Amino acid sequence: MTRFRFLERWRKRVETVSEREHTVFVLSGGSVRGAAQAGMIRVLLEHGIVPDEVVGVSAGALNGTFLAANPTVEQARLLEGVWRDVADRKPIRGSVIRNVAAIVRGRPSFDNGDRLRALIADHAPMDDLSQAAVPCHVGTTDASTGQVTWWTSGPLVDLLCATTAVPGVLPAVDLGDDTLHIDGGVVSNIPLRRALSLAPTRLVVLDVAAKFTPATKQTALSLMLVGFRAAAAELTRQQWLDVPIDLDVLHLELPTVDDAPDFEFELVPDLLAQGVQVAEEALSVSSEPASTA
Repeated sequence: MTRFRFLERWRKRVETVSEREHTVFVLSGGSVRGAAQAGMIRVLLEHGIVPDEVVGVSAGALNGTFLAANPTVEQARLLEGVWRDVADRKPIRGSVIRNVAAIVRGRPSFDNGDRLRALIADHAPMDDLSQAAVPCHVGTTDASTGQVTWWTSGPLVDLLCATTAVPGVLPAVDLGDDTLHIDGGVVSNIPLRRALSLAPTRLVVLDVAAKFTPATKQTALSLMLVGFRAAAAELTRQQWLDVPIDLDVLHLELPTVDDAPDFEFELVPDLLAQGVQVAEEALSVSSEPASTA
């Protein structure tokens, strides 16, 4: 009799676990367009949509770790303030002369990364990724293999410098595993497969990934990044095919009307507002009653 009671209690626990919602936030890369994610995050939290786990790469990892440290509306407002500081401090140098000089001198990157590291250190919400209030997964790209490495612990400033290290623009980072790491968005800019491996019942995808710039507006930097974006776009297409058709997905996508800014930090205020608008519109649509026609 005791055995059957045990089985009944076990069955109830399994049913409870299987019915429990598990919301995973997926934050794409997108350089300065990551500012829009800050606006999206605030709207989501204001509507009671809170992550159980967070997955992010590149700029999405910056936002994701800040969110995972304390997933509250107050924290989201602080994150918007961080992006305003980004706009003021412009953490990546934009001088054409300096960038050309770096190439001529054979340096591994246009920028030495010092200003970005200082900005990240000033605003990092914790010392180690493992201290997050909800599990947070940060992806970097192993420069020697081209494979994504996923981290749930480790020194946060170093991890964020690595996952935002755009190849050729910012220096690769040594994370103490006998290799160098670069931008996590190079291989998987919307890391859906990592999110799916966490057995979510709901995916919330904050998509600010760059689209392709029209030929008339291409710059030397955007042309250099075309190959990376083409490969990442194809992998993203394949990853969307992996998403089960019956999985609850909220996809917040920042539209690209004309071109896709990378380091135009003066656009941060507009991007914050656009992120809010995209989230509010998506949530209003999702809350509308289904048509019976």
